[in-house]
Amino acid sequence: MDELRHFAIIVAAGKGLRMDQKMKKQYLHLDGIPILTRTIMAFDKCDPVHEIILVVPKQEKMYCKTHIIDPYGFKKKIHLVEGGKKRQDSVLKGLNYIRDKMSRDKEAIIMIHDGVRPFVNQNIIKDCIWNAVEYGACIPGVKITDTVKHVSSDYFIQKTLNRENLYNAQTPQTFKLDLILRAFEHAGKILFLGTDDASLVEHLGHKVVIINGSKLNIKITTPEDLVLGKYLLTLKLS
Repeated sequence: MDELRHFAIIVAAGKGLRMDQKMKKQYLHLDGIPILTRTIMAFDKCDPVHEIILVVPKQEKMYCKTHIIDPYGFKKKIHLVEGGKKRQDSVLKGLNYIRDKMSRDKEAIIMIHDGVRPFVNQNIIKDCIWNAVEYGACIPGVKITDTVKHVSSDYFIQKTLNRENLYNAQTPQTFKLDLILRAFEHAGKILFLGTDDASLVEHLGHKVVIINGSKLNIKITTPEDLVLGKYLLTLKLS
């Protein structure tokens, strides 16, 4: 029986507007190394990951090859794929690239990860893979500990939500290839735009299991996140 292939799709096609910097957030440096490069490093050193698909804007493919990939001697194959207008379009382009590489009768496990989450740890990646093999769909998440308020458009509190079963979703969101392709196909037919990849699978009617993520698995989108990221590096987490 052929080995089940594990692909990581790292999505870095966004505009990075919230960072308020001239350079896109994924290309900003943390201790001399671009954030996106550090994210790739997390998957490059994870043994169960076989290949990496890096989805970036068409006009930035050469920049990424020259400044993000080539100087750092990655061991795994990294494929550069042109992104789309929205994140969902970019992920689909990465999925279609993998689908075209695979024989129709072959299954694979697909991890979809934010390019600006460089602190994902090895245990989270591995746990997502094994749970996706078992259940078809798995995401990491962190249980909400703060009180959560539902507010109106004019910022008056409508109600306090029960936080007992509320989680903040993280990435890598991980799926069997056939399942996530069906979810994207279904979403395209009904023009459903999800807030994350798991929401497309949920909309298809398939259950998604959640595992413990980490509060350190931050998404760097604001200047405050960048400060926190620099501090996390001093902890030598890996």
